[in-house]
Amino acid sequence: MKQFIQAYTLFLGLILLLIAPGCSDDDTPNLYEKRMTIGRALLEVQAPDVDDILPYYTDDIEYHDPIVDINGIEDMTEFLNRLIKEASPNLVTIVEDETLSGDTYCATWIMSGDFLEVPYEARGISIFKFMPNSELVYYQRDYYSEGDIMVTIPGLDEAIGAFRTYYRCAVDPTFECPFAPPSSAIKSQLKSTQTLFSTDQLTVARNLVEINAENWMNILPMLSTEYAYRDPIVSIDGSETMAAFLARLFEGSVNLITTVEDETLVNDVYMATWTMSGEFNGASFSAPGMSIVKFVEGTSNIYYSRDYYTEGDVMLGIPDLSEAVTGFRSYYRSAVDPSFPPQNE
Repeated sequence: MKQFIQAYTLFLGLILLLIAPGCSDDDTPNLYEKRMTIGRALLEVQAPDVDDILPYYTDDIEYHDPIVDINGIEDMTEFLNRLIKEASPNLVTIVEDETLSGDTYCATWIMSGDFLEVPYEARGISIFKFMPNSELVYYQRDYYSEGDIMVTIPGLDEAIGAFRTYYRCAVDPTFECPFAPPSSAIKSQLKSTQTLFSTDQLTVARNLVEINAENWMNILPMLSTEYAYRDPIVSIDGSETMAAFLARLFEGSVNLITTVEDETLVNDVYMATWTMSGEFNGASFSAPGMSIVKFVEGTSNIYYSRDYYTEGDVMLGIPDLSEAVTGFRSYYRSAVDPSFPPQNE
């Protein structure tokens, strides 16, 4: 028995020596660190590095943005080559906030450069989904406003400018609107009772994103006095101004419904994807989007949030503006989308 124990101990020691190098934190970063690095690299990729990041996608990668839908590594490869190497060779993307929860990586970013020699700058947010226990990404979606590019293109700038004016007139209390102001019903709405619904960050953030005409006042107590809100068109500063903004928004969009899909909460930062549908001042629409919500450290008080979506999804429901959107989307897809035009054309 003694000899057996000695032999077993020696055998176990040899096994530990053999596997130790592979488990060393010094030699191999853990999966969390690798995924953070990969997510950032996929977003900040520049023209010389496209070939280097392709191995991090699965063969059946699924990619979406406001205009393009890609399925499979072959089309993804051609899409990235067309977009970054050909259409936007000087593209620079800088990641700002990022979270990784489970297999889901989310990040906000600023992108700048030229698209077919047209300068632009756009803010966006992305979600990546990794295969379980893997460094491979099987799903990516980028959210940004195509209006940030349209506004720099003669012929399309007037359409996006008109829509942004139309939208701000309806909802932005700080905007000097050239048209008639919204009704006085807003004042009575702001006097309604506000109630707290939770102090849990996840619940508070989800309620802010899924806010609707019946419960929007419940979120107001959770906004810090220095709260800041941004979307592709509007910049709101202060909780009182936000209250007026929400009152105007839901006066013209009483049936607006937003449903959260994927969500993460890491270190007081919440990010979530969602789908919004309803009507905005009579124009029917359905739009995917993504949001970031930031809390004062360790509390349920929100000091910043931003919604990312494209105005084009709303403009499509407005007859006088829909042609400009479809024209731009064809222009964009013809430059970057390997599946465009459709095979049957």
